[in-house]
Amino acid sequence: MLKQTLLAIALLTGALCVPAWATNTAKIHFEQTVYDFGKTSQVETVTGTFKFKNVGDGVLKIEAPKPSCGCTVASLKPDTLPPGETGELVFTLNLGRSRATMEKIITVKSNDPKTPEVLLTIKVDYTPLYDINPIALAPSVPFGGKATNLFVTITRTDGKPLGIQRLEPSKPWVTAQVKVEPGAKADASTARILIEVQPDGPPRRFNEYVHVYAAGQSNGPVSVIYVYGQVIGDLSLSPEALYWSLTAAAQTPAEPQEALMVRRLAIRSNNGQAFELKNPKSTVPGIHLELVPKEPGKVYELVAKLSETPGQTLSGNVSFETSVTNQPRIEVPVIVNVFKP
Repeated sequence: MLKQTLLAIALLTGALCVPAWATNTAKIHFEQTVYDFGKTSQVETVTGTFKFKNVGDGVLKIEAPKPSCGCTVASLKPDTLPPGETGELVFTLNLGRSRATMEKIITVKSNDPKTPEVLLTIKVDYTPLYDINPIALAPSVPFGGKATNLFVTITRTDGKPLGIQRLEPSKPWVTAQVKVEPGAKADASTARILIEVQPDGPPRRFNEYVHVYAAGQSNGPVSVIYVYGQVIGDLSLSPEALYWSLTAAAQTPAEPQEALMVRRLAIRSNNGQAFELKNPKSTVPGIHLELVPKEPGKVYELVAKLSETPGQTLSGNVSFETSVTNQPRIEVPVIVNVFKP
């Protein structure tokens, strides 16, 4: 009798010790966590649905889903589920215009104590209807000169005739034309595009493009050719910008290290001709500038020193005058990035 009593007491005690989260607890379950579209072409977007269910005995509450990139849009319906109810997460992925093997993530957080975060994966092996190779060109153009014989190959991947209607460069000094090979068929699905670049203005970097339009495709350009390049003058800079990454000073800051506060930039002659620099100026306060000759007339060093760590991130430029006709004044971008602990 005593043993039976003790057993009953032990069972009762065990029942009283069951954790509170064992009841009225939400539990999220997805039918699948990976959505693989496989090989896909001739579309601009793909859409799918992840289905889920509350298999717990408490109310499930889900936060707004967070895609890993801006090319993915996701929405829930609903975001609150009683036990046993089901819901859907609908997503749309913008594929762009370039061939790519994509793997995107959607993060889903909820009040499920055992699985507070679920990662959903979207996979696509995408081939656009119009495939361009290479997708970008990076010419270096001498000041006053031009870049010629820049070719890309364009292919309609379904094998039908290309039907290119027009090519529209972003600037008048970028020209593009379809180059028909000798003996090529009129209904060919592949051709080459010849691009020439003759920039106006001073030496600089440029980011331009050529839009490709095709007959029967009314939703804008079917592809884009990117033209990233540089107009090279008589002088070159290394690096091409001044950048600091600093931590905001504490209430009692230590003396900043010299290496953290100083940045150096070399200015060289590209043609071996002598030059002079003068009047360095900064639009960012607290930067002391000095031009130091390293090789007389051929190499200078611009020394930029911060007098103290700014209280916030700053940006602007430093500039100096030169004796070079086609580069009378040079501006250098400046960023002082300040992190606050």
